[in-house]
Amino acid sequence: MCPWTKMREQGGVMSLHTFQKIIPYLRLTKSVDFTGGGEPLTNPDLLYMIEQAKSASCEVGFSTNCVRLLPDVSKKLIELGLDWISFSVDAATPEKYERIRQGAKFETITTNIVALRDLKRTLNRQEPRMMMVFVALGGESDVRNYHELPDYIDMANELGIEQVIIKNLDVILKEEDDHRRLFQHEGGTPLEVEGIIQAAERRAKEVGIKLRRYRLQPQEQAVCDHNPINSLFINWEGWVSPCITHAYAEERLFAGEWQHPVCQRFGSIHKATLESIWELPEYRDFRRKFILRRQAEKHLLMNTLLNNDPNNKLALPEAPSGCESCYYLYGI
Repeated sequence: MCPWTKMREQGGVMSLHTFQKIIPYLRLTKSVDFTGGGEPLTNPDLLYMIEQAKSASCEVGFSTNCVRLLPDVSKKLIELGLDWISFSVDAATPEKYERIRQGAKFETITTNIVALRDLKRTLNRQEPRMMMVFVALGGESDVRNYHELPDYIDMANELGIEQVIIKNLDVILKEEDDHRRLFQHEGGTPLEVEGIIQAAERRAKEVGIKLRRYRLQPQEQAVCDHNPINSLFINWEGWVSPCITHAYAEERLFAGEWQHPVCQRFGSIHKATLESIWELPEYRDFRRKFILRRQAEKHLLMNTLLNNDPNNKLALPEAPSGCESCYYLYGI
């Protein structure tokens, strides 16, 4: 189900030479997420990269499938002061997990998570904060997994997880994945699905796990979670984009229709400074559209509060090209 493999048929890992171009800007950076379009732990220089980012006082984390999260790696991550780590685990049972995450073994990834949990306790460390991400799937029974959510919360609690995120299949590059998405463009959420998610929410509250669930009906946001006003994405080759989707996605399904947005790559850090790329007129214009959308949202909120009119409708300025067909903009 992972979309990035199709987007990155010629993909690779970021070289140390490319990362050296980024190091001077880490001191200007609040937070670094080392997750790209693949598995961060396949990069042999990841620990060095984390060390450099932590030395620059950045908050640092990444998402992993846990296959390579061996105890010696976990110990080094704790020693480096990694702030958070997110585990991609989409089921509470071995059978379902191994059908979805083909090539991985449920026992391997849970053993690796437990090893990190126990190392934190042994070393009396609170970090890295441990999260698990569950991509909720519908469609055919062999991958449909949302019914496992309440048990998933119990599993997360046993593994020492502090937060669970229920995510959607939000970048859709294959028609079969369009049938697997759980969210709906029209109509409400099926009562069965909503009931199961609410049961998971209640269970999370009981055991003290923070739970975040994404929307199951698209609703346009002023700015997406990636917040390209204040953040950017640098791919493994050094190309600078507003986010990972703009770095790769040239064809995707949105609301049942094929879309063909143009990738937004504003420059390479091998050919220009990051400052000069950030200040390019076309990049400034991209961010300005989101700034105007955020201003419109604040204006509506003020009018609603001052006039006590809950029926005020939000009229947002146009989003940057390519964003209008991206599910991230709709809270999915």
